[in-house]
Amino acid sequence: MRVRLEFKISTDETTRLLAEILQQQLAAAGIAVTLRSSEFGTFYADVTSGRFEMYALRWIGSNEDPDIFRYALGSDRVPPKGANRGHYANARVDALLADAARRTDEASRAEDFIAVQQILAVDLPTIPLWYPNNEVIHTTRIMGIVPRVDGSFGFLREAGVNRGR
Repeated sequence: MRVRLEFKISTDETTRLLAEILQQQLAAAGIAVTLRSSEFGTFYADVTSGRFEMYALRWIGSNEDPDIFRYALGSDRVPPKGANRGHYANARVDALLADAARRTDEASRAEDFIAVQQILAVDLPTIPLWYPNNEVIHTTRIMGIVPRVDGSFGFLREAGVNRGR
């Protein structure tokens, strides 16, 4: 193997299993991947301080508004000011994100974010490998279940039990 990478993950079992699958797939392509699992505090400290070659982390929530691009990929949002952990920098992306942040018209903002996504599709500063679906199955005794588009489980705060059934 000519390429060797260290892949940092937390101790979360789902992440570990997904990392093992990715490790096997990359090995088939000639890339050796060593998994380094740590408890979440240590893992997250390494990621936010830039001590990684690869890492697996999930976004939960925060995707209701595309302004998340500014936090995650704006060149002025390198930790600790944001989540641009790969130090991505593109002046055109920064200008479009700044323009979108100033606008109040949703159609104009959408134009900016479409242009940002077109640039990101070429630059590939990050590569999302999977997007988990949250499936909700419940009894009719439970009321107020309205899953959120951001994938969070905050809707459970409003759920309740229908004691009449």
